[in-house]
Amino acid sequence: MPNTTYKKFTALFSLPVCALLLILTVLSGYYIAAESGHECHEEDCPVCAALEICEAVLNRIGSAMPIMGIAVITYLTVIRAEGITSEMPERSLVEEKVRMND
Repeated sequence: MPNTTYKKFTALFSLPVCALLLILTVLSGYYIAAESGHECHEEDCPVCAALEICEAVLNRIGSAMPIMGIAVITYLTVIRAEGITSEMPERSLVEEKVRMND
């Protein structure tokens, strides 16, 4: 079982990465929607180049979204299960049926 330092490091590292991916996905979609109707008269249009980058980001992140979703659900389930088991009281000596002789 991993120690608590490792768990804290994983939580501190994975949650910002997931948030960053979510923000990147939303902002890329917003940029594509906002700039999809621009008038392009040049061959080397910077807006078209940015649109291609946003589409590539969405394609790459989109294929990883189901895996990331399963990982987040698993992570939250494990955290919840550990919280439930840590709240359980320990069994008393009577429940363990320990014989106490003088």
